[in-house]
Amino acid sequence: MPRELSIYLLVVILAGALSLFLCLFALLKVKDAPGAKPYSIVTLLSSIFTFSYAFELSSTSLEQILFWLRVEYMALPFIPVFLLLMCIEYIGHRIKKVWKYALFIIPFITIFMHYTNDSHHFYYKSMGLRGDSPFPIIKLVGGPWFYVHSLFLFLCVMISIIILLRQLKNSSFRFRMQISMMVAGLLIPILANYYYINGLSSYGIDFGPVSMSITFIFHGAALLTFQMFNVAPIARDTVFESMKEGVIVLNQQGLIVDYNHGMRKVIPLLDKHTIGKSITSVLNGNHHLREIIYLQQDSDFTCSINGDMVHYHIGFSPVFNKSNLPIGQIITFADVTERVLMLEKLKQLASLDGLTQILNRTFFIKKSEILFDALSREGGSVSVIMFDIDHFKNVNDTFGHEAGGCCHNACCKYCKRIYSGRRSIGALWW
Repeated sequence: MPRELSIYLLVVILAGALSLFLCLFALLKVKDAPGAKPYSIVTLLSSIFTFSYAFELSSTSLEQILFWLRVEYMALPFIPVFLLLMCIEYIGHRIKKVWKYALFIIPFITIFMHYTNDSHHFYYKSMGLRGDSPFPIIKLVGGPWFYVHSLFLFLCVMISIIILLRQLKNSSFRFRMQISMMVAGLLIPILANYYYINGLSSYGIDFGPVSMSITFIFHGAALLTFQMFNVAPIARDTVFESMKEGVIVLNQQGLIVDYNHGMRKVIPLLDKHTIGKSITSVLNGNHHLREIIYLQQDSDFTCSINGDMVHYHIGFSPVFNKSNLPIGQIITFADVTERVLMLEKLKQLASLDGLTQILNRTFFIKKSEILFDALSREGGSVSVIMFDIDHFKNVNDTFGHEAGGCCHNACCKYCKRIYSGRRSIGALWW
C-alpha cells in the first residue's frame, strides 16, 4: 500500500473514530438537551460514511469500491438534513412534522437514484477507475441528480449557518463564541465539497469524510468548552436584556448559564467570568439569597441598592425539553418595591381617621388583641380608661373639625404623659 494512501487512510479512520466518540458522548451526557438528538444521529451517520470510505480507499477492485460506495450512500444523503434539524432545535424552534418529513424526500430519492443508477445514469453518467493514481481510486462523472443532491446539501448547510448567525445579536460573549465555532465547523464541508466536485483534490480523493469530522471537532469543542446544547438557547427566547426583572438561567447542575443586565443590580459579582460557575459559589457572601435559591421556593427578598431598600419577589420556573424532562431553570427577580410600599401605606390609612388623621377604632382593636395575646403568654394586667366629653360635637360645629382634632390630640398626649411607663393600649377613642 502506498505511503500516501496509508497516511490518508489513518486520517480517515481517526476521523470516523472521532465522530463515533462524539455520538456516544452526546448520547450519554447531553441526550435530553435541545438539538442533542439530531447531533447524535448526524455524528453516527458521519462515522458510518467515514469508515465506509476508508474501506473504499483500501479496496483493490472497482467492484469492491462500488460496494462500499453504496454503503456510504446509506448515510450520506441524511447528514445535511440532521445538521439542519440540529441547528433548528438548538435555538429552541420547532418545525411542523409535515415540513420535517418533507426534508427527507430528496435524500430518499437520492438513495433510489444511486442504487438504480445502472438503469438510467441520472446520478452518475459514468463510473471507472482513474488512470493517473498509484492506487485504485474511482472516477465519477456526476449526472443531473448528483448536482441536485449537492445543491440540497449546500442549501441545508447554508440555512443552518443563517439560523445560527441570527442568534449572535442577542447572545452573550460566551455563546457568541459557541455559535461562531459551530458556524466555522459548518463551513468546512462546503469548502471540501467544492474542491472535490471541481476535481481539485489530489487523485480525486474525497475530503468530505474528513471535513465532516473536523466539523464535529469544532462542535465538540463547543460541546465541551462552551456548554453547547445547554439550556441557554431556549431561555434566550424569554430573557431580554430590556426586562426590568432580573433573570438568571441555571442548568441542571446549578451552574450559571446566562443572566440579563437587571440581574447585576441584585448580584453585582455577575460577569462573563461567572458563566459556568456554581450559583452557590457566586453567592458565597450572601447566605440569605443562597438559602432561598437552594430551597427553590418562591419567596420575597429585600436588599439594599445604592442606599435604598428594594423588595423583590423571587420566582422559579423549570425549563423542559421536548420529552418533558427538566434541563434547567429560570430564576426571576421581580421588583415589588412599589407594591410593598403601597401595602404599607394602605395599612397606615386603614389605621387612621381620614378626617382627623388620628388612630381609629380599628387600630385600637388590633392593638388590644396583640396586647391581650402577650398578656396571656407573659401574664400581667391591663387597664382601659375612657373619656367622654359631653357636647364635643359643638366644638366641631363651632370651631371646625380641625380645632376638634387638635383638642382630641391634646387629650391623647395628656393621657400618654400620665400613663407613660405603664403597659397600656396607648390612646383612646370615642
